Amino acid sequence: MAAVIGATVFGLAGSAQSQDADDHQHNHSAPGAISLVSIVKPLGICALSSLVITFLIGLFRRRLGRRFLKLHKVFAYLTVAIALSHAILVLVLF
Repeated sequence: MAAVIGATVFGLAGSAQSQDADDHQHNHSAPGAISLVSIVKPLGICALSSLVITFLIGLFRRRLGRRFLKLHKVFAYLTVAIALSHAILVLVLF
């Protein structure tokens, strides 16, 4: 999960510099700053990745033992939080 978040953060740094005219109308902040519009897509990718990880932990829980139930619950709450923040940003900005 840390690798996914790190990749999206490094991807945001490159995408903040190469904005097209459509994204420019939403960005009213200083040059080089990360706008909320540029966070929507990576947040959706993180939500989907977290959902897949949660599903796989739940699927292999019987094989891996009961100790992974706590990890499964943590990822489930994390998935809900990321997905809700993604949905709120999409509804507010678009």
